[in-house]
Amino acid sequence: MEKDREIFLNYMKEIILYVLRETQKRIDEFDKIGDLSGSEILSDKVIKPYEKIYKALLSSKIDELKDDEFEYLKNMLEDIKEKNCIDEKKIEQLMKRRVELKGKSGAEVVEKFYKYSLNRALEKKDKIVEKYNDLCKEEQNLDYLLKETIQEQEQFDIIYKLQPVREKIRAIEDKYIVIEDEIKKIKNRLENRWSFEIYGVIPESELLEVYKSVFDIKE
Repeated sequence: MEKDREIFLNYMKEIILYVLRETQKRIDEFDKIGDLSGSEILSDKVIKPYEKIYKALLSSKIDELKDDEFEYLKNMLEDIKEKNCIDEKKIEQLMKRRVELKGKSGAEVVEKFYKYSLNRALEKKDKIVEKYNDLCKEEQNLDYLLKETIQEQEQFDIIYKLQPVREKIRAIEDKYIVIEDEIKKIKNRLENRWSFEIYGVIPESELLEVYKSVFDIKE
């Protein structure tokens, strides 16, 4: 019984990943032609709800579900299959392929890339914070000198120095917002897993070849 449910869970995961993968392909196509409206619609109407379903399945203890809860899951799956015209044989082939490629699939490549990107982004954030702190100290020192200075000319000189420092602080704050957003997105991809698990049915070598052609990387 538990084994059957585990098989069902993996089957449902594969179907959700299939829908997410095919939808992401369409979003990429919309992005290429600059159809932002199409991308947003697919993201809101398909990616977000299916992402939630997949995340729930990842944490699901399928063997602990009551019969009525499991029945609800089965009915949900049937609705998803019907809505997306799912070919059961295709899904079974993908499940088999995922098992065969485990440890040497594109999923591992993309996951490593996300982790590498996250580390780079965190290092960049640290440098931004360090630069920000240095600029703030410089601003505080100039503010202190301005308050202590009586001579008008000296005050003008300090104000002249303060302006570019404050401009740099505003610029570094903008950079911080951008890097924080990037870190949040990468962490979300790693947490939700689907954005790299969709490549679990593609050989590692095949994905690397695509990567090289896209970025024109030569051996």
